[in-house]
Amino acid sequence: MEHYRLNERDKRMLILRHKHIFIVEDQPKNFAVIKTLLELHGAIVKFDRYGDQMIERLVSFQPIDLILLDLMFPNGISGYDLFDAIRATADFATVPIVAVSASDPAIAIPRTQAKGFNGFIAKPISYESFPKQIASILNDEEVWISD
Repeated sequence: MEHYRLNERDKRMLILRHKHIFIVEDQPKNFAVIKTLLELHGAIVKFDRYGDQMIERLVSFQPIDLILLDLMFPNGISGYDLFDAIRATADFATVPIVAVSASDPAIAIPRTQAKGFNGFIAKPISYESFPKQIASILNDEEVWISD
């Protein structure tokens, strides 16, 4: 994150101030980049690596404004399976869920749309655009970014 600096206008705006965002990501580097960008813009962030306690961590972090969910995990686990587990929990039935993934967007975007995701943002994420994309989603807009 040393290459990314907030300009004075961004520092004043903090477009994600006080938003609770939960990240499900298994790669520490990806998590660190996403977390840092969100926190620089005022978000409160918690995460899980897709483990058995993901739902308990979600419950303990409420209220949640947004869930960012990777689609590819080791050991045959997919973000689509985790999406189903999250949606099966009444507290999270309507919380926006956005895929943030390196999956092929030509395949993943139609599949995430059909599944009911609220958006898709392709990795690698843009340091400049990502916080704005998240803010748009939090303003009830869908965001489908393939590059």
